[in-house]
Amino acid sequence: MSRALAFALGLILAASCGGDDDGGGGDADGGGGGPDAGGERDGGVIDPEPCRVALPVDLIWVVDNSNSMQEEQAQLVANFPVLIETLTNPPDRDGDGEPDFPPLDDLRAGIVTTDMGVGDNPGVIGCPSATGDEGIFVSESRSEAAECAGFALEEPSWLQFDGTNGEAFESEFACLAELGTNGCGLEQQLEASREALTTHREAGGPHEGFLRSDSLVAVIFVTDEDDCSAADESIFDPSPAATSELGPLGTRCAFHPELLHPTDRYVRTLKDLALDRRGDVIVAAITGVPRALTEDPLDVDFEALLADERMEYREDETRPGQLAPACEFGGVGRAPPARRLVEVVREFAETGDGLLASICEPDMRPAIASIAELVAARLCDAPE
Repeated sequence: MSRALAFALGLILAASCGGDDDGGGGDADGGGGGPDAGGERDGGVIDPEPCRVALPVDLIWVVDNSNSMQEEQAQLVANFPVLIETLTNPPDRDGDGEPDFPPLDDLRAGIVTTDMGVGDNPGVIGCPSATGDEGIFVSESRSEAAECAGFALEEPSWLQFDGTNGEAFESEFACLAELGTNGCGLEQQLEASREALTTHREAGGPHEGFLRSDSLVAVIFVTDEDDCSAADESIFDPSPAATSELGPLGTRCAFHPELLHPTDRYVRTLKDLALDRRGDVIVAAITGVPRALTEDPLDVDFEALLADERMEYREDETRPGQLAPACEFGGVGRAPPARRLVEVVREFAETGDGLLASICEPDMRPAIASIAELVAARLCDAPE
């Protein structure tokens, strides 16, 4: 369905999502989307009815499953209910007796790991697989929790929330999102998301039918490493000759971008999703960035962030063969600068559809709450 057709149908169905009596539509002039959107008619500002029915939401979580992510996965699981509670029980912050946005009662969630293997490069420690998880939604629990033992999704391979099964939805998400830490440490976050959203959506693929033409899409990265989506799999070659030429595996992805896919490959993939969609496409990342520069995940100065010395790729003087961290937290962990992920998120933040938070925060709750806020602001049709 094209945006033009979707807009026309929106006018016909104006009673459910606002619009004035003559079909003018409060958002038709390109005013901001969401429940507070205004419009113009005959030179005067009008206040259309707020949207009463939320768009369906399709969430793709790209979660790092390498050996440093145990605490972060636990934080994600512990705070995921914040997102569901916010979206299904909207607040009334302005005190007008009406919720700030329509309650969500149709949400899908798929979980993808960052393990895409290392191709024809046997011998990479911690990366025994050539293909990893291939960007396919995780449908069987890898959690060690007793309550998750044997849990597996039947077709389809994604979680579904219908407005009434919130507790079960949260429990099932917990069983799938605790992925364990046996994944390859050469993470390919962006390529995993691209495979999930393109190749596996084709007819007969495992994700066929997941994305809907009338949905709001949110892609959320949770990782403590930068992206290493390889265009040339020789970047993963562990041989002494390759190490002599390219350096240690721990710094190679940062210092040899010529062997990686350019980030605009993924920006195009994600933006193309919006072409035939009523809702927006949101991209968020909880990753390796300094906490002080991302205090408000919805309002980040990307130019200042990328210019900060902590976001430079530098070998760690105290840990040869590893990158110096962009942030550290409580002696528990550290995260190198995620410049490639930041570059992708920045493209969406420019239009208000991107969010960036630090994975070095002691509590992931504020980041999850900000994601909920951004999704809530887009639950009504995007403006034409």
